[in-house]
Amino acid sequence: MSVMNQDGLLHISLLEGQARAILIESTAMVQRAKEIHGLSKIATAALGRTLTATAMLGSMLKGEDESVTATIKGGGPIGTVLAVSNEKCDVKGYVTNPEVDLPRTGKKLPVGAAVGKEGRLTVIKDMHLREPYVGQVNLVSGEIAEDFAMYFTASEQTPSLVSLGVLVSDEKAEAAGGLIVQLLPGASEAAIQSIENSAGMFMDISGTMKQYHLDGAVEQLLIHLQPEILERRETRYACDCSRARVEKALIALGKRELRDMIDEQHGALVNCHFCRKAYGFTEEELEALLAAATAKSQDK
Repeated sequence: MSVMNQDGLLHISLLEGQARAILIESTAMVQRAKEIHGLSKIATAALGRTLTATAMLGSMLKGEDESVTATIKGGGPIGTVLAVSNEKCDVKGYVTNPEVDLPRTGKKLPVGAAVGKEGRLTVIKDMHLREPYVGQVNLVSGEIAEDFAMYFTASEQTPSLVSLGVLVSDEKAEAAGGLIVQLLPGASEAAIQSIENSAGMFMDISGTMKQYHLDGAVEQLLIHLQPEILERRETRYACDCSRARVEKALIALGKRELRDMIDEQHGALVNCHFCRKAYGFTEEELEALLAAATAKSQDK
């Protein structure tokens, strides 16, 4: 069951340039992830929040073909939660245990219990420099929004309000969205107070998106902060896997691994983690990749 794609992302100036916001509606993106991976309600909420935050991180990238990867390992039953975005806000991701289920203790899904908090959030930005940028923070709660807020404060020295939400029924993701609000250097005390006083309004972001969608959410959440929309982007769940990429990955495994596949399995079936697409390789095709791996090792 697909959701009509009303998704989008806005970069917004607040308080005449004293603060900025990124606001995203990500319902269709999260629903696509749910369909691909067969996610439980809790897994939909956990991966959906992470995809949403990572899309906002992706929108901050400047160069072509840059990417950002967010990985959450909290020690909980969901396992690893991973999401990747490029600078176009094409996002993909997965969780180790997509069928994880835990009993509710209240109205909210126990995302923090599923993710765990005995671990880290790692953000890797590939900006085509000599080394990628890597930022790591210990998890605050495993609820994901608080963990990304800690990442911005500790790793990027940018205190941030972060709200992430996914409203999910048995059948589908009903609504999803996110908001990041950041004060800029030189903000006045009055601006700081205005942002702090607004924090409570931002918490039910999925409910706001369900009722008002993206443009309506600007009015509902930010109108008192003098919002000026600077940029509008499309965002979607999209995997860029290809047979050529899988071939490169197989060659990178090395001669011994390829020889084992040929001798023991007489072929290989490789599934993409992000879109579940299967790539099949015959024994003869693996022999050709083995020859390429051998040539590569001789060139070094």
